[in-house]
Amino acid sequence: MVGTLSDTRRHILLAGGGHAHAVALRLLASKPPAPHVRLTLASPSPYNLYSGALPGVIAGYWPVDAIAVPLQPLCTATGTNFIQDRVESISPDARIAHLASGKELRFDLMSLDVGSGIRDLNIPGGSKKIVPIRPIAPFLERWDSLLSHLETAKTRQTVLVIGAGLAGIEVSLALDHRLKSKRAASPQVCLVDTAPTIASECAHTLRRRLSRALQKAGIACLLQTRITNISGDTVTLSSGETVQADFIVNCAGSAPHDWIDQTGLKTINGRVEVDEYLRSTSHPHIWAAGDTAYFKPKPLAPAGVFAVRAAPVIAENIRRYSKNSEPYAFRPQSDYLKLVSLGRRRAIAEKFGITLEGGWVWNLKKSIDFSFLRQHSLPPGD
Repeated sequence: MVGTLSDTRRHILLAGGGHAHAVALRLLASKPPAPHVRLTLASPSPYNLYSGALPGVIAGYWPVDAIAVPLQPLCTATGTNFIQDRVESISPDARIAHLASGKELRFDLMSLDVGSGIRDLNIPGGSKKIVPIRPIAPFLERWDSLLSHLETAKTRQTVLVIGAGLAGIEVSLALDHRLKSKRAASPQVCLVDTAPTIASECAHTLRRRLSRALQKAGIACLLQTRITNISGDTVTLSSGETVQADFIVNCAGSAPHDWIDQTGLKTINGRVEVDEYLRSTSHPHIWAAGDTAYFKPKPLAPAGVFAVRAAPVIAENIRRYSKNSEPYAFRPQSDYLKLVSLGRRRAIAEKFGITLEGGWVWNLKKSIDFSFLRQHSLPPGD
């Protein structure tokens, strides 16, 4: 069975306002759990920023507010208590969450959806110059600051993007488009990666189209290359060459939060190991999804699509937990549709190695993204 009653109303704590929890709350609004549980969402921000539509913000097609899902209305619709605070550690055996404010929250069941950060590159001199793509809000503040500077800049602007995976490619194309739209003097965007090829995790057909898009945009790919040192605006590469960079973005891959590994939960590569029901394999009263989790039955790529697909399982298992019923299993798909924006109003779609490209794919991606945002952005009071 799922567990036994600890009191008349069991407390479920949702730690983090990521995609999985935002979608799960929307589903619980239409089909709530039994009244024997009370829900709390603890999140450092009152908004969930939908990362799938971030390239459009970078490229200047829509403001950041357009990709923000307000969490408070979702909580109101489900009778969930919202606490704007960050869960920084947990004591799983004692069932206590420790918040950044110093407060503690006791729970019977916890679901972790705290996302991830970006892998620290440990480059000498890089701590102040390199801007991680996540968290999104601080990144956009730095990007907006550079754009403001461009209003008066007369010199060539050079931007380095570290990481030539899908995220780095999308970001570099979006940055390039925005810089050119601002009529920056001969902007240069460069992708830097230690790998021998771009998007090495992707199908060859997708890599070929992405390579063509980067060449058309004039984006240089410095492959089998790493940054060894940064001093001011001077970047030294492993080749011995130096580059003057006005802006450096870290898209080198996700990294779990350090505190996850210190909880006593069983982890794999810093992520909570979960079973087919998204339960911790060492502490079944702790659940995890998205980038926070390592799915033991079938290791998954750290992609937002899996967090969204996990949401119905979380919602259903909250309902089943409230009724003391057996949990429902997560069955992720073997492949998923990848929609990659190209900076301009074009995008590439790929699934099972089949790729399509064009303005209509960009429109399709925009339609899917904003349909998701409309569906989960409840007005206050709903």
